[in-house]
Amino acid sequence: MKLWDISRKKRRKKLQTKTNPTKKLPHCHCHCHCNPLLREILLLPRRIGGFLLQHFSQISRHCSWILEMVAQEEEFTVDLNKPLVFQVGHLGDRYQEWVHQPIVSKEGPRFFGKDVLEFLTRTKWYAVPLIWLPVVCWLLTTSLRMGHSLSDVALMAALGILIWTLVEYVLHRFLFHINTKSYWANTAHYLLHGCHHKHPMDGLRLVFPPAATAILCIPFWNLVGLFTTPSTTPAVFGGGLLGYVMYDCTHYYLHHGQPSHDPAKHLKKYHLNHHFRIQDKGFGITSSLWDIVFGTLPPQISAKKA
Repeated sequence: MKLWDISRKKRRKKLQTKTNPTKKLPHCHCHCHCNPLLREILLLPRRIGGFLLQHFSQISRHCSWILEMVAQEEEFTVDLNKPLVFQVGHLGDRYQEWVHQPIVSKEGPRFFGKDVLEFLTRTKWYAVPLIWLPVVCWLLTTSLRMGHSLSDVALMAALGILIWTLVEYVLHRFLFHINTKSYWANTAHYLLHGCHHKHPMDGLRLVFPPAATAILCIPFWNLVGLFTTPSTTPAVFGGGLLGYVMYDCTHYYLHHGQPSHDPAKHLKKYHLNHHFRIQDKGFGITSSLWDIVFGTLPPQISAKKA
């Protein structure tokens, strides 16, 4: 064999070793699967690289789509002439700033494109007492028929009203004013309470829709039943429901009424201060009792009390 043939074979063998890392593997006698496993490990980077090259166009397309979505969210602005509910979620981190910049107009925005959904979001204020006061009377008379005296039922109803004022405060502070950032969290917050801060004079979206109230009554009834007897549950729950009716009617009046005397005049000023000046204080609507207890009075009022 000629010398140049030998050198060519050596070069070819060397090239094959470089391109195929498994050629360098020594034979292993420890296990029958050892060498194939090592071979797969050594070939893994090459296979990953091949996969990335093969699917490069798809990967780059998906990455560009994600970047485009992020850019759209950063640049997104709400169009007030279109239904708002499914727009506001796109604001992302900027939602909280946007929703707490009120638009003072008695005409509210459109929420949904479908008329049926839009109808369900609008409630006249007088629907609340018309629907729920008869239910309150029925609950109180139920406890009377079960053997309790009128004075006992009155005390239980008063307890229910007091419990409601605490529920009102807790819901307003910890649920209605929760900070949200994601699309669906922003959307839910806007439906629940954000719309009221954005459009505080929208009279048709100020009181809670009766259908939603009826659904929420079920867990609250069961919760009251855990701490009361079967004969006292109706009176306590009826008092709480009466407290809710007072809350919604008071809330509407504070926005659209013109009180000239205290305590209504003071309550209106107190509540509008929460809307237009210090939105992380003054969570009480029907009274400032729990703001005093939990230290969330607005600064000026706190200074006067001191």
